[in-house]
Amino acid sequence: MQIQPLEQPVVTGMQHRSNIKPLRKEEIRFEIDMCIGCDRCMRACPVPISSQVAIADLNRATITGTMASHIAKFTDECVMCGSCVPVCPVNNHRDLLMLALKQRLGTSWKSPVDVRRVTNALPRGWNPALVLSRLREQAMLRDAQSVPDNYLLHVIAASSLLTLAPGDVVIHEGEYGRDINCILEGQFELSTNGPDGVPIPVGILRRGEYMGDYGMLTGHQHNTTAQAQSNALMLAIPEQVMQHLIELAPGVGSHFEQISHARSLEHILKRLALFQGMPENVLQWVGSQTQFREYERDERLFAEDNTGNGGQRGQPARESLHIIMAGFVKVARKTTQGTERIIAYRQGGDYFAGGLDMLGDQRAVTATALSRVRVAEIPRAALLQVFTHFPVVARRFNDRLQQYSEAAALANTGVFAAIGTVGHVTTDTANPFTDATARKGLHSLVSDGVVEGTEVLVIDLDKCIHCSECEEACARRHGHSRMNRKGMVIGNITITTACRQCQDPVCMLCSRAGIARKPGGEVYITESCIGCGICAERCPYDNITIIPLDEARGQPDASQIANATSALWQRFGGYFKDGIVKERRRTVLPMVQPGPLNAQSSGGYDELRKKIAVKCDLCAGYNNQACVQACPTGAAMRIQPATFFGSTEDILRRKAH
Repeated sequence: MQIQPLEQPVVTGMQHRSNIKPLRKEEIRFEIDMCIGCDRCMRACPVPISSQVAIADLNRATITGTMASHIAKFTDECVMCGSCVPVCPVNNHRDLLMLALKQRLGTSWKSPVDVRRVTNALPRGWNPALVLSRLREQAMLRDAQSVPDNYLLHVIAASSLLTLAPGDVVIHEGEYGRDINCILEGQFELSTNGPDGVPIPVGILRRGEYMGDYGMLTGHQHNTTAQAQSNALMLAIPEQVMQHLIELAPGVGSHFEQISHARSLEHILKRLALFQGMPENVLQWVGSQTQFREYERDERLFAEDNTGNGGQRGQPARESLHIIMAGFVKVARKTTQGTERIIAYRQGGDYFAGGLDMLGDQRAVTATALSRVRVAEIPRAALLQVFTHFPVVARRFNDRLQQYSEAAALANTGVFAAIGTVGHVTTDTANPFTDATARKGLHSLVSDGVVEGTEVLVIDLDKCIHCSECEEACARRHGHSRMNRKGMVIGNITITTACRQCQDPVCMLCSRAGIARKPGGEVYITESCIGCGICAERCPYDNITIIPLDEARGQPDASQIANATSALWQRFGGYFKDGIVKERRRTVLPMVQPGPLNAQSSGGYDELRKKIAVKCDLCAGYNNQACVQACPTGAAMRIQPATFFGSTEDILRRKAH
C-alpha cells in the first residue's frame, strides 16, 4: 500500500489528547534508531490485532513510503491511549510515532463505500442518490467541498434509517441519547413540560432539519419530546460518527453548535418563570444577542479580581445575565483573612447576574465550574431593553435577586459560614454557630461530584455490618466486582466507589463506542471495548477499572478446578462455590449488548481481545441490582442525590432552623 503525504494531515479521535505535539522528521528517525525491537509496546497495546503486528514492520512503515495492509488496519484502529509508552525500555514515544503514521495514512472515509450495502438498508422507493440529496438540505451539510459525497455515504453506512408513523415519539424528554436525527421526510412537533406539567409546544421541525443535538452536546437528558405528525423517514447518526465528521469538516461543528446553542436557549427561556408570557419574537431576539461560552471543570467563569481563567479566554461582562445551560457552578467570595467562603451552588437551568450585583450589594464574587459548564450570557443592554418593555420581567428579576440575598444570609447562619447579608447591608463576620462538619460534608457532595450523579450507591453505616456481601454479590453476577463499599463518608452515609451514572459523563469519549448510555441513564461497556483505558483515565472518581480479559471472564468452574489440583478440599470448595451460586457462569464477558456502532462481531475478534473496562451499569438487563438485593440489613441503597440530600438551598434552610 503506497502512502502519500497529506498537505494538511487530519487525525480523528484525538479529543482526549488535544494538546499532543507531533514529532519532527529528525525526531521520528531518532526514535526509530533507538528502538531495540523488543515488542513490549505491542504486548501492552490493547488493540486486538496488535498481537499480529511485529515492531519491525511498524518501524519500516514509519520511515518508508509503503505500508502493509495489516499495518494500515492497525494504524487506523489505534486509539492513541499511550499504553505503549511506559513499557518501553528505551523511553521511546511510540504513541507519537503512531501519530506520524496516522497523519500519513489519512482518514478511512476517503476510501470507497460499499454502495450495495447502503442500498439494501434503504426503504422501498429510496436510493443512495436521493438520501444524499436530502442530507444536502441540512444547512450544515450543504458545502460539498468540505463535506464530499463519500463522507456522507460513510455516514449513511454507519447510521440507522428509521421509518415513523404519525404519533410515533422518537425523543422523550427526560431520557438520555446522543444520536443526531436528520429528518429526510415528514414533520415533527417539539414540546416540553411546563411548570405545571402540561406540555408546551416549542417548535415544528421539517425535512432538512435535525434533532437530538442537546443530548449530544451536553450529555444530559433530552429537554424536549419529539413526536411525528406525519409519515416520516429519519437518519439516526451515532455520536461517534457525527464527531468523526465534525473533525474532518470543522465547519460542520461550528454551524452545528451555533444553531444548537440558540435552540437550547430558546427552550430554556420558555421554561424559566422569569420569561413566562414573553412573545416568541422577543425570545428569539434575546437569543440573537446572547453569547455562549463553555468551561471545563475547575475553570473560572469570572473572579473577584476580574481575572477569570488567568486572562486567557476573555472576561465575561459582569453586568450580563448568566444562564447556566448545563453543569454545576460554585459561587464564592474571599474573606478579609483570604479564605474562600461559599455563597451558593448553581446548576443547569438556573441563572444569576454576573457578579457585581448578584447579592444586591454591588460586591464581586468568584464563579467556578464544578463540572463541564455551558453558559449563555445575555448582555446588560439587551436585558435593560426587555425590562423597559416588560416591567413584569424586571419585577421577577428583582425578586430573584432577593432570593439570592436570602440564600446568602442562610449560608451565614447555617452551613457555609458565608459573609452575612441582610438586605443590602454586609458584614465580614461569620456566624460562630457554623457547623463545620456539615459544611465540609456539603462541600464534598458538590465539589466531589456526588450531586452530578443520577444513581449513586450509598451505604447507611448505622445498618451496615461490614459483611461485604454487596461486593460478593456483584462479583457472583458479573464475574468481577464492579464496586468497592469503601468511599467518601458524609455523616452516617458512605458514598461507595461505584459508577454514579453522571448527568454529563466525561468518560464517554470513546471513538470506538466502547462505552455508551441507555435511554434510562445506565452507562455501560459495549462489545466494542478494547480496554484502552481512556474512559478510566477521564473518570474523576476512579469508578472504571481495566482488567485482563481472562479475569473478566470470571473464575474457573468446578471441573476446571478439579483438573488443576487433586486436593479434595479444593474440589469440594470449587463445587460448592460454583455449583450453588448459579450466577457465576451466567455472563461470559461483563458486557450488556452491542454498542451504537456495532463495530465488531464476536468469535475471532474476541479471541484477540486482551483487556476490557469494567464499571457498574446498574445491573442492566436484570430485574434487580445485585448489591442492593444481597444486603442483609438494607444498608445498601441506590439514591438520586438531589432527592436524597436535597438541593443546597434546602440543606441551608434546614440548618438555619
